Amino acid sequence: MGRGELQARERAAVADVVASTLRHDLRNKLASIRNATFYLMRQMKKTEAWTADPRVETFFQLIEKELASAEELLSKRGPQAGTGPKPRCHPRDGVERALAEADLPEGVRVERELKDRTEVGLDVEDLAVLVTCLVDNAVEAMPRGGTLTVRTSDLEDEGVCLRVEDTGEGLAPEAYSRAFEPFFTTRPGHAGLGLSIVHRMALRHGWKLDLGAGPSGGTFVEILFTAVETGRSSRPVGRDENQGSK
Repeated sequence: MGRGELQARERAAVADVVASTLRHDLRNKLASIRNATFYLMRQMKKTEAWTADPRVETFFQLIEKELASAEELLSKRGPQAGTGPKPRCHPRDGVERALAEADLPEGVRVERELKDRTEVGLDVEDLAVLVTCLVDNAVEAMPRGGTLTVRTSDLEDEGVCLRVEDTGEGLAPEAYSRAFEPFFTTRPGHAGLGLSIVHRMALRHGWKLDLGAGPSGGTFVEILFTAVETGRSSRPVGRDENQGSK
């Protein structure tokens, strides 16, 4: 996989987050319009205009019809995946691909400890995109350089743990609750989509995701993947600032 293909998959992941965010916002706005329309219709029924001009009721029915149609369009999903073999890969392979394509500043030192032997239900290219999002986010947190640590390991319940940690300035306490929101960023000039992409992938596949402060400053993101062989959910990770890799 070349950098061009990885970038194409990143753009697709960004587009998915943006589209999902827009759908959510539009649903909220349509709900507000529906509530306002219902109130106005009730008030209009109390006036002579409701019975004197049949177009009034007709237009309210038209508004209701168009709102229902718009909500139906927003609810439609893209083509469903085929019935072929499900994707699978070793997380360490996705990590290696992402790091090989990463444009790391000279001041950032990489430490890797890739010990996983269990496959997870994601193809290696998409897993590389996930790791790229985490790596880019970690690098952005270290503008003056630092250490980027990436670890993978098998879990007792046959899942896999991926942990990406930086030695940057860390997040303010109030930022943790919003870190996975689309477009939320504490750094001017950045889109704030990397962690949101990771969060959406985790939700889609039922993985456990944790974000916290590292033991020596900075921030870590930890993902517990479900193993392909068992299909069981991984156990949750508590937020422990002194927690090491599993």
